[in-house]
Amino acid sequence: MPNSNRFQSHRSWSGYLDEFHQQHPGITEQVLGSATAGDGVTAYQWLVSSIVLGDEQLALDLACGSGPVQAAVKGFHWIGLDRSQSELAEAARLLSSSLVRGDADHQPFSSGTFDLLTCSMALMLFNPVEAVLSEISRVIKVGGIFALLLPGSFPLSARDRIRYARLLAALHETRPAYPNGIHLGRLRSHLERHHFVVLVDERRCFRYQVTTERHAHTFVDSLYVPSITPKRLKRSYEVAIGWTGSTIGVPLRRVVCQRVGSPE
Repeated sequence: MPNSNRFQSHRSWSGYLDEFHQQHPGITEQVLGSATAGDGVTAYQWLVSSIVLGDEQLALDLACGSGPVQAAVKGFHWIGLDRSQSELAEAARLLSSSLVRGDADHQPFSSGTFDLLTCSMALMLFNPVEAVLSEISRVIKVGGIFALLLPGSFPLSARDRIRYARLLAALHETRPAYPNGIHLGRLRSHLERHHFVVLVDERRCFRYQVTTERHAHTFVDSLYVPSITPKRLKRSYEVAIGWTGSTIGVPLRRVVCQRVGSPE
């Protein structure tokens, strides 16, 4: 279910997303790439830590952004796909892997191409999401792995829950704005419908260090908030600046599944 009637139009959401990533290329990676769990692992390292593939196998990083997943793991032959030219330009500056501009719901690859497909912090952004899942299922080989990183609502400390409540109030949001709620609802049934079996479904909280006002601004700017006014943005910055000298929890969910054969 969409969080707001602002997202009932596919065109309005995709237009907002294009503008967001043109203005803030790599911003999600700036937050998650520096946020760590208790063992010092980043979210991107955690996403791929349970995946074992041979050197010759082919991996697709869907909605790759600036390529933090690819940077977190060596040994795979990667292709990065993203619709944002600004994000791909940032990825090209940082990576040597192949990069392709295209849409997640019309991927320019033959069926059964990839041994691995990763999708980090993007599945909840696709509208309509079922078309994207259908394409993901198509381009992965039977037996291939699909690894997802998604927002999580827990675990969070009481202090973090209060901080998020105050930030969302300043933003005039009841929860983070995404056009679909697949990460909140029956994710497993959606995946099974597209011939995936869930192998891993785990949640973990990462800590983002707010050392300076710049870190506070980056955290706020990384959030998807269509139609935010300058007044609300200023108030949101003030809330996050109040965290300076401490950390804010970023709860995430890792889902790893395997593509199985279609029913006869």
